[in-house]
Amino acid sequence: MSDLMARKGDLHAENFGTYMDNHGILNFDVNDFDEGYVGTFTWDVKCLLASLNLVCHRKCFSDEEIKRILIVCVEEYLKQIYEFCKHTKNEFALTLRNTSGKIKELLNKAPIKTNTECLQSWTTVQDFERKLTRLDKRSYGKGKYKIKDVVSSLAQGIGSAGKITYTFLLEEHSEALESDVILYMKPAQKSAISYVVRNPSIDEYFKDDGLRIVLCSYAMQASTPEWLGYTKLDGVPSGAAERFESR
Repeated sequence: MSDLMARKGDLHAENFGTYMDNHGILNFDVNDFDEGYVGTFTWDVKCLLASLNLVCHRKCFSDEEIKRILIVCVEEYLKQIYEFCKHTKNEFALTLRNTSGKIKELLNKAPIKTNTECLQSWTTVQDFERKLTRLDKRSYGKGKYKIKDVVSSLAQGIGSAGKITYTFLLEEHSEALESDVILYMKPAQKSAISYVVRNPSIDEYFKDDGLRIVLCSYAMQASTPEWLGYTKLDGVPSGAAERFESR
C-alpha cells in the first residue's frame, strides 16, 4: 500500500480546464474524476505522456520534437513535485493572480463562458422565465434552491457513452435570470483501476462510486468547485457538479 495514492485515472490532454471554486476564484486544473481511484502515481504520468504523444502526432510534429516535448513534460513534473516537497504547507492553485500566457488567457475568457454564454447556450427565456432548451414537464421537489427545469440526454465521452445524464436549472436566492445555476448529474461507474488494484479495504472504502469521484476531486484539485457533490438516483450512485462549458 505504501506506493499507492490518489490518482486521477484518466489524465489526458482534454481533461484540463477552468472552473469556479468554492471561494469564487477561477482555477485552471485537472477535471473529470470518473476514473479516480488509488494506484501508482506513475500510471497517471504515463497516461498523460501517451495523450501528448497522440496530440503531437496529429499535429504532424516530428519524432524528435515529440520526444523533446515528452522529456520536458516529465522534467517539469518532477521539478514541481520537488517544489511541493519543499513547501508542503503552501496551497498551490493556478489562478489569474499567478499565471501568464495561454493559461491566463483561458482564465480570462472563462468568466464569460461560466455565466452569460453558458446560460445562453443551455437555456432560453420564455414568458420572462429562464428554461432549459429541451423542457421536461415533470414536477420537481421543494428544497433550499428552486429547481426550475431539468432535461435528460445521452452522455458524451468513451467511458460514459450511452449513459443518461441530467442537466438541472436552479434558481438561487435571487430571482435575477443571470444568477441561475446549471448543474449536471451523471451515473458514477466503477473505476477501471479497481479491476487492477485488488485491495478489499479500498473496495470497502469506495463502495459508493459517487462518493469516490468527490473524494478523488478533493484529493487532486487545489480547490474544489462549489457545487461538487454526489447522490443516488433509483439506487444508482451519481456525481454532480456545476456545468461551465457551452454546448
